[in-house]
Amino acid sequence: MASFTSGRLHIIGGGLAGAALATLMAEDGADVTLYDEAEPFESRWTRGMQTAPENHKTAEPEIFYDPEGLVADYFARWPEIPEKLIRSAHCVMGLKRGRRKPALIDLDKGIAHALVERRPGFIASFMTAISLWQQRFASEETRVGNASFPSDFDNEDQTINPGTYHRDALAVLAEVLFSMPAHRCSSALLARILAPKFHSVISKSHEPVFSAIDPIILNDIALPALRERFITAGGVIKAYTKLGDIDSTPEYATDLLFDDDTQIVLKPNDAVVLALHPRALCDAVPDIGFPPAPARRQTIAFELRRSFAEPRSLLVSDDIVRAIYCNRRHIQVSLNSSFHLPADGTIEQFAERIWQRCVWLCNQYLNMDLQARSQNAPDVDRPNFRFIVAEAPFPELSPGLAAFRHRLRTPWKNLFLCGDSFPAEYAPGPAALFASVKQVREQLQGFFRQ
Repeated sequence: MASFTSGRLHIIGGGLAGAALATLMAEDGADVTLYDEAEPFESRWTRGMQTAPENHKTAEPEIFYDPEGLVADYFARWPEIPEKLIRSAHCVMGLKRGRRKPALIDLDKGIAHALVERRPGFIASFMTAISLWQQRFASEETRVGNASFPSDFDNEDQTINPGTYHRDALAVLAEVLFSMPAHRCSSALLARILAPKFHSVISKSHEPVFSAIDPIILNDIALPALRERFITAGGVIKAYTKLGDIDSTPEYATDLLFDDDTQIVLKPNDAVVLALHPRALCDAVPDIGFPPAPARRQTIAFELRRSFAEPRSLLVSDDIVRAIYCNRRHIQVSLNSSFHLPADGTIEQFAERIWQRCVWLCNQYLNMDLQARSQNAPDVDRPNFRFIVAEAPFPELSPGLAAFRHRLRTPWKNLFLCGDSFPAEYAPGPAALFASVKQVREQLQGFFRQ
């Protein structure tokens, strides 16, 4: 591709979105400078995570929505990044509705197809497919109501307020994939997960819509590989430069002001990309929209004796457990967002209760004997454990911002936004991030050639 000589590109934010876009644009021939408040391309392994003093590194295998294979396509161009970064998601979803048996839905087969296929009769299947398709194009301001859950998952005879079958599925997906309570999600956002395309709902030869990503490879191998590519292509790195403010005229951003008193004067043919967390973005450009609500995820991790060959997961409708992730030598249990540590018992007692629940769930739905894999602590009936309170991987968007991103426009001609919060047709996550990178790359190519 021909070099861009009309202006310089400034990318603020050295996380995965900024690093991926900067590397592509540098290899396209653009004159790129990448800024970050820490070190660009650094491992984001423990950023935002509060762990025990031993700094025990525990990460969930992320299960994400990527029907077009955008993440795998991006990394396929660089053979030095291992292919096992992207894997199929070995996962089932246990959904309980009254006296009905839980639905076992393999994410490799696609949730929408499985939901439609389980409905009794052609008419019920057709109405379910239509319902999912309508939700996909619903307003982002349409909130999803709370679903009711049984207080004891293994009580088959307990009757509950069933709500709707799909509402239970939406609640589990909201809690696990987005760390977002279901009633704060929109029908449209979650319907893009359940029904990515209408033909995928009715097709008999459907493609999987979920994949799994290995966070160790992404952080400790992929990002350093991108750094080498970026430097080789002539990119410039500015570390420990936190953006403070942006000066502008009504049409153009004119100055980048950093907290270390650095000032970058922008020419009209220079471009700026903000690849920032939405909260930092709203601090820098108040006219963008509304800041996201804080989202935290509570997790308990058990250390096992035998490791897992591949990540596996179980998503469940339970009063305590939201998801179980089997990853290497750890079982990570994502807890219900409404859970509060009980005051009438010790953490050790509660950990034993969670462990017994996990043993039962994995035996029931994954055909897996956790006891045989465990390395129990002395004189107790559960393995070593630790509680982790981590920043949610996909920050919870407020209703205002979720609705506003459909018509989001940057205030200046030379300013562009990149990240997983902005592509309206994708749920927040890695697929949305790379969709945004692809989109912004095309916009920048057009800007520099004007």
